[in-house]
Amino acid sequence: MAWHVELWTSPVGVIGLVAGEKGLRMMLIHADPAIVQESLFESFPDATPGGDDPQLIQAMSQLDAYFRGVRKHFDLLLDFSALSPFSEYVLRALQTVDYGRTLSYGELAVMAGHPGAARAVGRVMAANPFPIVIPCHRVIGRSGALTGYSGGQGLATKQKLLLLERAIGDAIQDLGTEEQGHLFAQD
Repeated sequence: MAWHVELWTSPVGVIGLVAGEKGLRMMLIHADPAIVQESLFESFPDATPGGDDPQLIQAMSQLDAYFRGVRKHFDLLLDFSALSPFSEYVLRALQTVDYGRTLSYGELAVMAGHPGAARAVGRVMAANPFPIVIPCHRVIGRSGALTGYSGGQGLATKQKLLLLERAIGDAIQDLGTEEQGHLFAQD
């Protein structure tokens, strides 16, 4: 299968995208483009730059619209073929969570038809191959606290995404005004 790779700079860091004939296969967020590129080519050593790949162009266009506050849902072909059935089911359930809404790992487990599987859902979130597009940043702790995020700069990235969606509530109020103003500053 032919894989195409593209790097796109966003307000939360560099996003690496990989697509093949079945759709978008992987997204990776990090502040350092060299780390993104190295990780993507380690996973997809035969990939080629995909500047003219229509799936990558569409993904970058939709991500751009999301960060401008214009897009609230993604309409991309996603390749789930490398995932377990449980992971796919959890991620598909998460796709139904509305923009600006948060839910706990336990609530997502119930939505996915697996009550009591909050920890397993957490593992799926940590390995989500489509961050932002499948909004694992909207999944928070049972108490309402922000919990782990494996993309970009971890919890700071999660905070930025939730602030963008104006869903962060009490968690962001703990930050000072100056810190709130710098959440979208490019490093």
